[in-house]
Amino acid sequence: MREGLSRPFWLALVIAAFCLPLFIGLGRTDVENDEGIYSYAVDGIVANGDWMNPLSSPHTEDVFLEKPPLKFWIVALPIRLGLLPDTEFGIRFWDALFGAVGFLYVFAIGRRLAGPICGVAAVMILFSYGPLLFEHGLRGNNMEAPLFLCYCGGTYHYIAWADSADQRRRFRHILGVALYFYLGFMTKFVAALFLPVMLAATTALLPAARQRLVSDFSRWVLAAVFVVALAAPWFVYQQLRVGNQLWRIIFGVHVFERFTTSVDPSHIHPWNYYYAEIIRELEHMGTAWLALAGIILLVWYAVRERRVEAVAVVMWLTVPLALMSVGTSKLHHYAYPFLPPIALAAGFGPAWVVRVGRQHVESFMKWTQQWLSQTRPLSEAARKVFLTLAFLALAIAAATLITGSLTWKIGNVLILRNSHVSRPLLVALIFATLGGRGVIAARFMFPIAMLLLVLPGNAYEDAFRRLSLEAHPLRSARDCAMQVRQAELTDGRQAPGIYAVGEQRWFLHSYYYYLHKVGGWERAATMEPAPLEAALFEPGHQRLVMIGDADYRAFKTNHAEALHSVPSVGLREVLLLMPGPYAVCGPPGPARTHR
Repeated sequence: MREGLSRPFWLALVIAAFCLPLFIGLGRTDVENDEGIYSYAVDGIVANGDWMNPLSSPHTEDVFLEKPPLKFWIVALPIRLGLLPDTEFGIRFWDALFGAVGFLYVFAIGRRLAGPICGVAAVMILFSYGPLLFEHGLRGNNMEAPLFLCYCGGTYHYIAWADSADQRRRFRHILGVALYFYLGFMTKFVAALFLPVMLAATTALLPAARQRLVSDFSRWVLAAVFVVALAAPWFVYQQLRVGNQLWRIIFGVHVFERFTTSVDPSHIHPWNYYYAEIIRELEHMGTAWLALAGIILLVWYAVRERRVEAVAVVMWLTVPLALMSVGTSKLHHYAYPFLPPIALAAGFGPAWVVRVGRQHVESFMKWTQQWLSQTRPLSEAARKVFLTLAFLALAIAAATLITGSLTWKIGNVLILRNSHVSRPLLVALIFATLGGRGVIAARFMFPIAMLLLVLPGNAYEDAFRRLSLEAHPLRSARDCAMQVRQAELTDGRQAPGIYAVGEQRWFLHSYYYYLHKVGGWERAATMEPAPLEAALFEPGHQRLVMIGDADYRAFKTNHAEALHSVPSVGLREVLLLMPGPYAVCGPPGPARTHR
């Protein structure tokens, strides 16, 4: 379908506006709780070279068996080879890359489904969906980005397989589906199993796909054997090493219990949790109506046309979330791999309007140009002036899109102020029509105007601004404390590690990930005044202390004056106290935190 702008333009737009920004500011924030688990495992591989037995936080010898280790291998390999830095950017690089490639697959599916407008709209909605980027999402060293790519890539290659008449191409797409399933399975285990389920449902509904399956059945079997051959070695190795403990942990605790009860009571939610959370976020973006209307339109189109891409997207939208809603343990990020079909449905509506309305708009502009030329003929010079003004209006629209708001002053005189892209686009269309190029202008600007009218521009700007936010109190405290500790050791003084009081009430893996490197981690189950006084006030024994709010307030009742000289950093339900030589690592002056 012709959209007025070339496919390379739309692809370049997706890369520039949505893919590359995923890499902005990757290292500007501390790792979060689950990131601390996975980053600790990566650090262990980088340090000891034991690829088969990544360490499990917060232990120095226990092996991480909750999930297969493919993601750890992918992250650790370039760091160990010196190709990526051993920093937050280095450990998150692959997640941003997986997310960017996933966006490209979503764009490609949308282009097959209803044209480039659908693909661009879908990717913009995904980028603007805040939790997907910033909460256990595509910019953090978690398991969601590779699983997101597993579903996006696997679905695209299935659609391409079912739609191709060339046997060699079909086999390549079969391998594509198999390898993306392997990525998801060896990253998050059974969370990838919804992919073959929804693809099987699509095949069952389409006679042409069933015929393709019959003719390519041996190739699908070969691809399945290939995946088993790639995945089996780690499972066989761990079975030989720990026996049934592997299956008790990886399946019994982290699959069966999560679906039937929960390893964490706070994860238990009603059956409609995923739908309610997704609708709430879409309402916040202002696109819930667009998604719901698009879903209705897409389902109608899939039933009527029976095209493989439409049916596959509908199955992707309905089957996994329905099956996941049966379980009791639910978290928002479990639904991230199933957001793309919702975004594609939201993009389907604008693409349909562009497809239906383009010819009418072009016909109207053609009639307008003819009427103007007959009633008010203009000289060639006047037309050039109007075309120049049209280009200037387009430049203003582009600048507004990039900056969000455009203001031009000469001295104290306001020359131009604009905060909406639609206004200069309309002006550009009028001037282009007066200059005799209205049809061409409408062909180019109509799809862009449709996108700007219905898509979440404010949410996109908010997401873009959040990319550059800095928040790394743990990393800063660790780096400073390690310098202080090294100076203490160099001067021949003791430098004990972290003293953690009552960690069972406030522990997060991100705390351990950063601070265990400062000389180790000593645990105290309860608050005992004598060792705590030594850690805070006794020269030569002073050390960093982590203590919960309640224990700190109890201790402070008898030590308020002494604690006044101990800087602290407030974290979630816990204080990091910095006594003695570590005081230089605390917030300066009035910024010191005392609770």
